[in-house]
Amino acid sequence: MLHIHIRLHGALRDKLPAEAKGRTILTLPEGAAVTSVLEQLSLQRRIQVAVNDEIVDNWDATLIDGDRLEIFRPAAGGSGIVK
Repeated sequence: MLHIHIRLHGALRDKLPAEAKGRTILTLPEGAAVTSVLEQLSLQRRIQVAVNDEIVDNWDATLIDGDRLEIFRPAAGGSGIVK
């Protein structure tokens, strides 16, 4: 079994009880992927995920025991023009 440390940011924190303050540890079977976490927390695809402080695009990546996932909505705004 894997123990994955989860931290939800912003409005996503509402997926957990208020007393959890956006943090929990999930127990998953060996070979579980990032998608397993997202499914268990009923999260949609319009989010960003960092595993051990690295943004990941491959949500099929296999997790290992003790991994830390940060889940948040992507930042938006700005014109991209720097003056």
